[in-house]
Amino acid sequence: MKKLITLICALVIGSMSFAQKNEIKAIEKALKSNNFATAKSSVKAAESLLSNMDDKTKDKFYFLKAKTLYSNGAILNTDIDAAIESVENLIALKDKTGKSKYFEDALTIKNDIFTSIAVNAESAFKSRNFEVAADGYYKAYKLSPGDTLFLYASATSYLNAEKYDKSLPLYEKLLNLNYEGGGTDYTAIKKETGEVETFGSEDFRDAAVKSKKYISPKNVKLPSKQGDILRYMSLIYSFKGNSDKALELIAKAKVYNPKDMQLIIAEAKAYLANGQKDKMLSLLEDAKSLAGDDPISLYNLGYYAMESGVYKTAIEYFEKAIEKDPAFADAYLNIANVITSEEETIVKEMNSLGNSAADNARYDELREKKVALLKRAIPYLEKSFELKPNLETGNFLVSVYNASFQNGKAKELKQKLADMEAGGN
Repeated sequence: MKKLITLICALVIGSMSFAQKNEIKAIEKALKSNNFATAKSSVKAAESLLSNMDDKTKDKFYFLKAKTLYSNGAILNTDIDAAIESVENLIALKDKTGKSKYFEDALTIKNDIFTSIAVNAESAFKSRNFEVAADGYYKAYKLSPGDTLFLYASATSYLNAEKYDKSLPLYEKLLNLNYEGGGTDYTAIKKETGEVETFGSEDFRDAAVKSKKYISPKNVKLPSKQGDILRYMSLIYSFKGNSDKALELIAKAKVYNPKDMQLIIAEAKAYLANGQKDKMLSLLEDAKSLAGDDPISLYNLGYYAMESGVYKTAIEYFEKAIEKDPAFADAYLNIANVITSEEETIVKEMNSLGNSAADNARYDELREKKVALLKRAIPYLEKSFELKPNLETGNFLVSVYNASFQNGKAKELKQKLADMEAGGN
């Protein structure tokens, strides 16, 4: 009886071993002909036998699975985690047994997957597909935790995608890791174009200079990213409505770059959200000299002055922004917004008047004042719409035309807007 049981066990084990070998061979055969769909089916079949494989067969299976999923570089996003897991299983098995025939080849696949992820993330970022880029950068970081640049890139991409709940913990992790970023850029000027180019290493840059095609080599020390991280975190807290936390982080960020205009704008926004207009206006006054000739900085200062109700100062900033960039459509639009903001006060008084002769006279006076006010705003609205045609600005201009009794212009523009909307603009 014992001999019979032993014989049955031997037959079962032998048949399972035979099945394992058949499935492994099927994977290898499919891979040789680059038939990755068939290889995946065979991997799935072999996986059901994994618990009964010996270490040598497991080593081979883990490698073949990773190779199958990698698909000569055409790996699907949905297969990346499984491919990496297979390589990690092979590494763990090697650590346990002390040997692996496929260790080096498996590491090559892992490195190729890493490169593919990083390249695809960079491509997604350049295409402004920020969330996809962020996911890719984070996967690259998980594959190579020492490359904290990918963690920074992921956090910043999530921020650009307005995925604040994903971005914030990554920035916090970078702070905990004391991530500095920084480093050095190796640059030289290309003779043919006169433009400065950056090289991947000092050796590559020096080789380019030796070729006589480049001149003026420089090593440019890059600043720490700590200030940027704190600023980005402050912006996130500001977006989430936590102005106190935003101001706390801004104070820390100022240690790194007290003259950073973006940081000053973030601080102004936080003060405004907290209702601390006096502090905000004082900050804007101090920032005036820092804005220089940068139209965006001038525009931002104007915007926060406008939000604080300091309209004369706001218009001055918007006009300076236009002076530096005559095609700054939003600056023209906000000058119109400031001018027309007075309309509400005029209309409120008009509606409060009675029917006496004095009230009727005052009503006519106010109506003329309102029309004159709106006519002052029209050239700015027209210019903004000319530079950046969109339905919102167009409808604003139509309402101003109507309110200032320019019905012909209103009708003409209304038809233009209808055509734009029909065309999907």
